[in-house]
Amino acid sequence: MARLSFATDIVPMFRPGDVQCMNGFGVSLADYAYMSDAAADAMYKDHANARHVLGRLEGTETPRMPKGGPFWNAVKLDKFKQWMDEGYQP
Repeated sequence: MARLSFATDIVPMFRPGDVQCMNGFGVSLADYAYMSDAAADAMYKDHANARHVLGRLEGTETPRMPKGGPFWNAVKLDKFKQWMDEGYQP
Protein backbone atom coordinates (compact mmCIF):
# COMPACT_ATOMS: atom_id res chain seq x y z
CA MET A 1 0.00 0.00 0.00
CA ALA A 2 1.36 3.41 -0.98
CA ARG A 3 2.12 5.94 1.70
CA LEU A 4 0.17 9.16 1.81
CA SER A 5 1.70 12.06 -0.07
CA PHE A 6 1.74 15.67 1.10
CA ALA A 7 1.12 17.00 -2.43
CA THR A 8 -1.58 14.49 -3.38
CA ASP A 9 -3.34 13.70 -0.12
CA ILE A 10 -2.72 16.49 2.40
CA VAL A 11 -2.59 19.82 0.55
CA PRO A 12 -5.95 19.25 -1.20
CA MET A 13 -7.66 18.96 2.20
CA PHE A 14 -6.84 22.63 2.91
CA ARG A 15 -9.09 25.15 1.21
CA PRO A 16 -7.28 28.02 -0.55
CA GLY A 17 -8.76 30.46 1.96
CA ASP A 18 -7.40 28.37 4.84
CA VAL A 19 -3.92 28.47 3.33
CA GLN A 20 -4.10 32.23 2.85
CA CYS A 21 -5.52 32.85 6.33
CA MET A 22 -2.87 30.80 8.11
CA ASN A 23 -0.09 32.43 6.09
CA GLY A 24 -1.02 35.56 8.06
CA PHE A 25 -0.07 33.65 11.23
CA GLY A 26 3.23 32.48 9.73
CA VAL A 27 1.87 28.98 9.10
CA SER A 28 2.58 27.71 5.57
CA LEU A 29 0.02 24.93 5.12
CA ALA A 30 0.83 24.28 1.44
CA ASP A 31 4.63 24.36 1.83
CA TYR A 32 6.10 20.88 2.13
CA ALA A 33 9.41 22.14 3.55
CA TYR A 34 7.56 23.99 6.31
CA MET A 35 5.11 21.21 7.11
CA SER A 36 7.71 18.40 7.11
CA ASP A 37 10.42 20.34 8.97
CA ALA A 38 11.84 18.02 11.63
CA ALA A 39 12.77 20.91 13.95
CA ALA A 40 11.57 20.93 17.53
CA ASP A 41 10.29 23.73 19.71
CA ALA A 42 9.51 24.21 23.39
CA MET A 43 6.33 22.14 23.04
CA TYR A 44 7.32 19.29 20.69
CA LYS A 45 10.53 17.29 20.43
CA ASP A 46 10.26 17.02 16.63
CA HIS A 47 8.18 18.13 13.64
CA ALA A 48 6.78 21.05 15.60
CA ASN A 49 5.17 22.77 12.61
CA ALA A 50 3.04 19.78 11.60
CA ARG A 51 2.23 18.97 15.23
CA HIS A 52 1.01 22.53 15.87
CA VAL A 53 -1.13 22.39 12.72
CA LEU A 54 -2.65 19.13 13.96
CA GLY A 55 -3.32 20.75 17.33
CA ARG A 56 -5.11 23.62 15.61
CA LEU A 57 -7.12 21.21 13.48
CA GLU A 58 -8.12 19.19 16.55
CA GLY A 59 -8.88 22.31 18.58
CA THR A 60 -6.27 21.68 21.28
CA GLU A 61 -4.37 24.80 20.11
CA THR A 62 -5.58 28.19 18.97
CA PRO A 63 -6.48 29.67 16.63
CA ARG A 64 -8.65 26.70 15.70
CA MET A 65 -8.45 25.72 12.06
CA PRO A 66 -10.07 26.25 9.76
CA LYS A 67 -11.08 29.67 11.02
CA GLY A 68 -14.85 29.72 11.51
CA GLY A 69 -15.20 26.05 10.53
CA PRO A 70 -16.41 23.74 9.34
CA PHE A 71 -13.84 21.85 11.37
CA TRP A 72 -12.21 18.69 10.10
CA ASN A 73 -13.96 15.40 10.76
CA ALA A 74 -12.24 12.28 12.12
CA VAL A 75 -11.53 10.94 8.62
CA LYS A 76 -9.55 14.03 7.62
CA LEU A 77 -7.78 14.24 10.98
CA ASP A 78 -6.83 10.56 10.77
CA LYS A 79 -5.47 11.06 7.24
CA PHE A 80 -3.28 13.95 8.43
CA LYS A 81 -2.03 11.83 11.36
CA GLN A 82 -1.36 8.91 9.03
CA TRP A 83 0.76 11.15 6.79
CA MET A 84 2.78 12.14 9.85
CA ASP A 85 3.06 8.54 11.10
CA GLU A 86 4.25 7.38 7.68
CA GLY A 87 7.19 9.76 7.71
CA TYR A 88 5.99 13.03 6.19
CA GLN A 89 6.23 11.90 2.56
CA PRO A 90 6.36 14.62 -0.11
